[in-house]
Amino acid sequence: MRTSSLLSAASLEGAQIIEFDPRGLKVLKLAHGNILKLFRLRNQWSIARWYGYAQRFCANAKRLHQLNIPTVKIIDTYLLADDSAFSSLPAPITFKPKQRGANQTYAVEYVPLPGNTLKELLLSQALTSTHVLQLGAFIARLHDSGVHFRSLHLGNIVLTPDGEMGLIDVADMRIYPWALWFNTRMRSFRHVTRYAKLNEQFGKQYWQLLTDTYIQQAKLSGKQSQVFQKTMKTFLDNPPH
Repeated sequence: MRTSSLLSAASLEGAQIIEFDPRGLKVLKLAHGNILKLFRLRNQWSIARWYGYAQRFCANAKRLHQLNIPTVKIIDTYLLADDSAFSSLPAPITFKPKQRGANQTYAVEYVPLPGNTLKELLLSQALTSTHVLQLGAFIARLHDSGVHFRSLHLGNIVLTPDGEMGLIDVADMRIYPWALWFNTRMRSFRHVTRYAKLNEQFGKQYWQLLTDTYIQQAKLSGKQSQVFQKTMKTFLDNPPH
């Protein structure tokens, strides 16, 4: 873990602001193309002070690479004491602790995964049935590899220029040394179907194709297949967002 002294205003020259969240600056695109993502810790006594989302993000990316699942490439991680490195950016103050040590902010620099998200392909009407077949097989592969990605949705799945599917924004993830249990697989699909507007744009035909492909690729039993199809209908009829 590098200190904030190695992340200076000079190193951020020419950076573009990509994303804010309610707490301020969240994602920057650096001049040379790498991404800088900020992870903030509010409670100084939390276990996240030693192993928070920044550390999980890096550990999950490393493990995904070991599983040959495309994802971002981690370059470096920084612990920031204050917001001085961001003072030259045309943005509101990123974080401003009332006293030293009251907050911690980590910054992770990484090479983004090239390609387009499935959400981008869907919204541009470029998503095809071939992509949906590939998606069903990809999710089955994730589950069989023990990957439970709590942010699994079309906006976090990328189709790379090589035609592979990969994952981004991988902090909220557990990777088990065994294939996911059936109930955990169902929870994973709750995340996939969380957005009503995207569900509608994806369309009933594609959802059925995805369901059928997953059942086949995951080798679900007859009873599991029935439960899966019934549960998917419930999810699609009652999206949380």
